[in-house]
Amino acid sequence: GLLVGTLDTVLDNRTRPYRILHQTEGSELSYSVAEANNKKEIQQHWNWLESNIVTTLEAFDNDEDVTEFIKCKIESLVANVDDVKEDDEIEDLRTSTKKFRKYFNMPKEEKLVNHYSCSYWKGNIPRQGWMYLSVNHLCFYSFLMGKEAKLILRWADITKLERGNNMLLPDSVKVSTRDGSHYFSMLLHSNETFNLMEQLANMAMKQLMQEPGFEEDKSLAVRLLSTKKKKKMSVLKRDLDAKARSERFRLAFRLPATEKLDGDEECTLWTPFNKQHVWGRLYLSNSYMCFTSRVKDLVTLIIPLRDVSLVERIDNSVSGNLINKAILVTTKNKTNFTFSEFQDRNFILEKISDFLSKQPSLQRLSVSEDKNSDKGTEEAVEVHFQPALMSIFSTSEQKDLSPKDEAKEAAKEHLWDLHLADFGRGMCMYRTHDTLELVLKGIPDRYRGEMWMMFSGAVNEMATHANYYADVVRQSKGHASIATDEIERDLHRSLPEHPAFQTDRGIGALRRVLTAYAWRNPNIGYCQAMNIVTSVLLLYVSEEEAFWLLTAICERLLPDYYNTKVVGALIDQGVFEDLISDYLPDLHNKLETLGLLSMISLAWFLTIFLSVMPFNCAVNILDCFFYDGARVIFQVAMTILDNKREELLASREDGEAMAVLCEFMDNIVNSNSTTPNIMHTTNSSGADNSSHENAVDVCDIIQSSYQKFWSISNQDINKLRLKHRLKVVQTIEDSVKRNILRSVATFTKFEGKELEDLYFLFKEEYLTSCYWRTNHHVDTADKFDPNRPYYDQYKVDFDQFRTLFLSLSPWATGQYAAILALRTFRLLDENKDNLINFKEFVSALGTMCKADITMRIKLLYLLHLPPALLSTDQLDDSPASPKSEESIEAAVDATDFFDDADTPADDDLELPRLPYRATGKTPVVPRPVEVKPDSSSVDPRPNLVEMVPFETSPEVDSDEEWPVQEDNRIDTDEAIAAAVVTEDGACGGTEVLGTSPDHKEVAVPAKRPDKLVPRTDLKGRINLPTKTIPKLTRGARREEFAHLPRMNQIQFIQMWRSLYDMFTDSSEEQQLYHSIATVGTLLLQIGEVGKRFRNSSSSSGVSVEEKLSSPVAEVKTVTSSVVGDSGKVKVAQVLDINSAVEDEDDKEEVTLVESGAHGDILVPAVEDDVENPHKTATEEEVKRAEMIAVIPDQPIKSPVIKGYSEDGSPKNTSKPDVDWSISFEQLLASVLTEPPLVDFFERVYTTTDAVAALRNRRVLTRMTSSPDGKS
Repeated sequence: GLLVGTLDTVLDNRTRPYRILHQTEGSELSYSVAEANNKKEIQQHWNWLESNIVTTLEAFDNDEDVTEFIKCKIESLVANVDDVKEDDEIEDLRTSTKKFRKYFNMPKEEKLVNHYSCSYWKGNIPRQGWMYLSVNHLCFYSFLMGKEAKLILRWADITKLERGNNMLLPDSVKVSTRDGSHYFSMLLHSNETFNLMEQLANMAMKQLMQEPGFEEDKSLAVRLLSTKKKKKMSVLKRDLDAKARSERFRLAFRLPATEKLDGDEECTLWTPFNKQHVWGRLYLSNSYMCFTSRVKDLVTLIIPLRDVSLVERIDNSVSGNLINKAILVTTKNKTNFTFSEFQDRNFILEKISDFLSKQPSLQRLSVSEDKNSDKGTEEAVEVHFQPALMSIFSTSEQKDLSPKDEAKEAAKEHLWDLHLADFGRGMCMYRTHDTLELVLKGIPDRYRGEMWMMFSGAVNEMATHANYYADVVRQSKGHASIATDEIERDLHRSLPEHPAFQTDRGIGALRRVLTAYAWRNPNIGYCQAMNIVTSVLLLYVSEEEAFWLLTAICERLLPDYYNTKVVGALIDQGVFEDLISDYLPDLHNKLETLGLLSMISLAWFLTIFLSVMPFNCAVNILDCFFYDGARVIFQVAMTILDNKREELLASREDGEAMAVLCEFMDNIVNSNSTTPNIMHTTNSSGADNSSHENAVDVCDIIQSSYQKFWSISNQDINKLRLKHRLKVVQTIEDSVKRNILRSVATFTKFEGKELEDLYFLFKEEYLTSCYWRTNHHVDTADKFDPNRPYYDQYKVDFDQFRTLFLSLSPWATGQYAAILALRTFRLLDENKDNLINFKEFVSALGTMCKADITMRIKLLYLLHLPPALLSTDQLDDSPASPKSEESIEAAVDATDFFDDADTPADDDLELPRLPYRATGKTPVVPRPVEVKPDSSSVDPRPNLVEMVPFETSPEVDSDEEWPVQEDNRIDTDEAIAAAVVTEDGACGGTEVLGTSPDHKEVAVPAKRPDKLVPRTDLKGRINLPTKTIPKLTRGARREEFAHLPRMNQIQFIQMWRSLYDMFTDSSEEQQLYHSIATVGTLLLQIGEVGKRFRNSSSSSGVSVEEKLSSPVAEVKTVTSSVVGDSGKVKVAQVLDINSAVEDEDDKEEVTLVESGAHGDILVPAVEDDVENPHKTATEEEVKRAEMIAVIPDQPIKSPVIKGYSEDGSPKNTSKPDVDWSISFEQLLASVLTEPPLVDFFERVYTTTDAVAALRNRRVLTRMTSSPDGKS
């Protein structure tokens, strides 16, 4: 069975595992009656056979008749069923998708793109199985000889993809992550697989850089219905292939990012300039017709459909020759284009006609008309957009031109006039080798702006977005931001040598263009190099055209170059290094040793050489750049390095090599230019280099670059960009991680590897929200704010926070853990955006796992006050019992977002069984692990609470001065005696010692908690058992707690319910229940005393503040022992609250009697004391009067607080006491009296195992049940 299962898995046979066979006795021949994928389906088949077939078989006398009847019956049933069997590959994809979801526990939102058979090398052993490539994950599954192997990798975690092909690993792919490398070999479709992996990884990297991720093309399915050539592949795979082809299409023809390639067809184009029919391909999109020849750069044509007036079929050419299946396209300026030799002319004509009918009508308003339509006087202020600044400031320059320079410019203009007359002008011109030759020599100033707009494709976006620039300028006016501040700072640094930028006209135009683009694209905003590029653009084109040229550069020609992380420039820096390594290997080794590559590439690429060579030379490189794309930058850079190869190889340090390159840049001249020689670099001498003996013409550099490095294409550069994008983005992510961890280090108790693991988990949950929750985006409006803190980059919503809380918090153990998670979320969400950032998450989790007891109790206290606990919360709704198996299962499943219950019944799929039985019904999810301290380890927490042995004498004089301890950790003035802490930390009251079978309870005044009295010195005293009591060792804590509000009875009940819930399944559960019952009783009494004291103050007409200031108020504590019925010593603390009002000397008597679970505890009435006229009652003394330390003498078996029902409400009452309240200091002091609670809140937990389990929860082996139903 294992062998058959293994073969089915490896060969991916779709043999159904369940069959019903008919076989007669003594015969070796069997007939297949029914088959199914699962037990449920096969059982349905058997039930139908029993009710319809089996009962009839008794009527036959022999087996042959039975067999014949069954054959005929089944054949007739099959014949009557309509054969609507789907395509095999579609059925295969559907089956693979089901397997993918079940193998890896993926939700339906995770789309499977394709799957491929391959081998995964686990150690030195290859495992044959299947690679599943989804939108967000790379997965592998294998089941060989009873052993299951799973692998899940996020595309966002992959740092490198490499291909290999050798004897050991044929057609292999190496996938590298931060945790290691994974090898896949024996790929049957290695090219297709690797290209798809690169595409998916590239999409993930863009998403990491906060760019839009994958969005399925909903219109693709409609387009597929109309296409004639239907390939057998999934719609999602078609979508990704279409995206890749559309991207190559837009890159080749410089089209807007919204264009989608609809289809292409081979045909011929009639070229009137040489009277030939040129074979090539016609590409159609929703707004453009593009043609490119088979021979590279022979002819290229782009026809915007907005300019087309007529499309018709023709059968005769202009020359009179017969042409086959031709289409004539006529533009609005009466230019004709003839395409012929279509395979299906009618289909192409129908497509073009359909696209033409959908073209919008473009009506461009003038700026003045647009302004008159505005409302408001401020918006109606006229803004005069500037024309090309060269046309305004060229008069003074032309006076200095020599006749020779004027002749050069005139000759160049004449050549371009002839070319435009022959090949056309505007977007529909024929682009040929002649066009490239003219561009390499430089475009005349008169045509430069027009050609830049046309070659870059910016004219298309400007034509389809009428008045867009004017609207953006108006909207951005008056809005201040970090980008506008940086723009203002750099305005006067932008080409300051040129007269155009020495006036307000040039500076104003530059300001408007840069500000408008920062408003348009906040992801990029403003980068310092943009001002230099834009200032040059403004010289040759109008203000609006400069805006669209800048848009084309930043978003299409040099993508990601100018964002805050200059990702594109860093990627091209890696591409540049690869190209130098391939073409100039010796120079690459030298420059890498000197560390020069990174310095020169960023400076050259970001400004397209405008900042490193004379302005009139760099514009020639811009000419080629707009015509031929990014390849020009790499070619020119490599040519410069190649020209100075000898000097660079001889350089001994980076400064010397940089000086060589700077000198070469200064000596570049443009012999054909008529503009002044303006220098940008600081190391330029400013002299005229045209007569220098080392001068190099920029045209020669450009020509040489095309001759030496002609083989570099934009397609090659894009492939290299895909390769280096992984490395660059992951390097940036590592830097972001370090910054985030550094910024949150002071807010959390986590550190080192544990904090790093929590960061990766939190980041994965953020990415999960981006992957699968398209309707609940976690990005906020300040997404691109540079002032945004590092830790605010990743945020999670409540559902994700609850998953993390239930899996990682040591407090999330009972049935109310989800409620506690909600309250924690509310407390942390200070800005009320329903999102939690990383700092807030690790600060709260660190407090729960590693903070000192005071901070943990403070957090618990705050979780039961507003805004964590709201008055509108349903407090009576409670889940099922925490002991029920359903709740335990639910708690375990809460660590996962998705439930198998969401899977429809028809998705059932039988998976290969494991060769063993599961040992438990419920998988164990690791919880945070308690760290056991050892003698060699040092507790990293601050020593805020110290447990000290206490034994003292009742005869010690309270006025005796306490000695100061040398140990700085303990301040004797802050010692807490008798487990009572007042708001200012003063000690007082009674120390109530614990009981044991061998000792009696004895109350001793606690005046000197730091003075240890040896047992041998206690002559005539009772032998006292030693008990540890807590001591606060930081006086600064008082101020932190002073602002905390008091807690009412409803909030107290909810907090005690949470405490009871937190102790579920604890090893010390009974001791903890005993402790919280004791502390709960104590706190209820404290609140009752405080309430009665305040009520008495209000009834007497004197405020609490007046009583506190009265010199007659006095508080005294007396200790007495009462023997109960059981014969054991009971302790009661008596508080005398002697208060007097100015007009009367009456004493007020307070008597409290409480009934516990074990018997009565008496609190005797107050005895009058002699008034001390020199003693004034303070607020802390009054609050001390609220503290009643009453500890029962028997273990409490029930966690129910005395006098209160199980739900925490007072007995015989229907509503909580609204006047009852306690303070945080009272809560803290009461908790510190119970060692089990102190021990519980001082435990240190590590989340390492829980984080690892949560991150790998989808990789855990699925525990399948055995056939007999046992597990």
